[in-house]
Amino acid sequence: MDMSLTHAADARIAAEGSFGQARVRPPSQTITTYVTESQSTPTRELPTTSISPAEPTSELEPSAGCRPISWVGDGRAHSVGTLRAALIFVDFPDMPANTTTEELYELVEAAPAELFNEMSYGKLTLELVPLLDQFYRMPAESSSYNYSRALTTEAHLKYINDALTAVGPSVSFAGIDVLYVLPAKYANEISFSTSTAIDVTAADGTVIGSSITYGQDLYFSWGFKTVNHETGHTMGLPDLYPYSGGEVPQWVGGFDIMGLIGSQSPDYFAWHKWRLGWIDDNQVDCIVTAGKTTHRISPIEVAGETSKLVAVPLDSTAYVLAEVRSNLGIDGDACGMGVLLYTADAAVGSGDGPIRVIDTKPNSGGCDLEKGGELNDAPLGAGSSYDTGLGVTITVMAQEGDDYIIEVDSQI
Repeated sequence: MDMSLTHAADARIAAEGSFGQARVRPPSQTITTYVTESQSTPTRELPTTSISPAEPTSELEPSAGCRPISWVGDGRAHSVGTLRAALIFVDFPDMPANTTTEELYELVEAAPAELFNEMSYGKLTLELVPLLDQFYRMPAESSSYNYSRALTTEAHLKYINDALTAVGPSVSFAGIDVLYVLPAKYANEISFSTSTAIDVTAADGTVIGSSITYGQDLYFSWGFKTVNHETGHTMGLPDLYPYSGGEVPQWVGGFDIMGLIGSQSPDYFAWHKWRLGWIDDNQVDCIVTAGKTTHRISPIEVAGETSKLVAVPLDSTAYVLAEVRSNLGIDGDACGMGVLLYTADAAVGSGDGPIRVIDTKPNSGGCDLEKGGELNDAPLGAGSSYDTGLGVTITVMAQEGDDYIIEVDSQI
């Protein structure tokens, strides 16, 4: 019988059910390879960001909230609706599994989906479809895959294709959006997690457009949030830490899980939520003329129809942005709260600083040094004002409940 993943959520597998002869639990809900674990990659030169004061222009239109025409690295996995991820578990001749698949699955079974549900205001459902019947034996030893910081695209694809071959043609991957490959625990050669948006073809002929291979960092370093970070890449989100030189929190401190995974304020930036379709255009106050304007914005962590982001275009791709960060929701450990200012550039890619938090309190030492440090206290409180040096000054007029009233003085 040809086994199908398409209705695995309903099947509750007995003998011959979805995803092969497996016992499947109901779901808990340019070519680039991205890397997490130590959150660094081989050295390469950084291009200069295009964020800079723009010449005054009347060409910018307020239509659709002045959304960028495109972002670098647009993802292949959809960010609204149900995202179905197949999980396969692999071990190696030199590192046979010493746990059950259920033990590894428990780490990711519910928490990543719950996190996405909260961050997306219910707009994204991550549906995990695990193949729990066994660890599939890879044809080569773990050390043979050259799974290091110098991992090449070719080597990465070989690893993924070997995993799919090990599963074989009796399993249908029809209806699957993303492939997750989890290695045996303690297979230390497979140390870090990484993703790719290159097509791979399963033995049943299904083409899968996005794949994530997890490493030991999932088990021992970052935990389930590794899934949210890597899956963010499949939806187009970039790494927010420098690939060459500098520390992980250099540009965004402890804000957004696409920077420091173990951050004090892991919720995605409003910029990212806008990109993913979790914030509507009418929730972005776009300022395209010079002068002073007043805005009420509510915390990014809380669902609602109110404005979540104030955006001042500097040119066709770069912006000065303001959002509210609180200790609500998944940011309950936040040590810095208030109006967070940052720049973002849709033309700057992963590892090159596409988002940079503006340090409104330079050399303060920040707060929570283990979870972002210096930039964590960057949010402004009521009565504070800051000149960005980019032709935009932000003044926090008042705090009303969880909302903040800000005045934007734009000379752009």
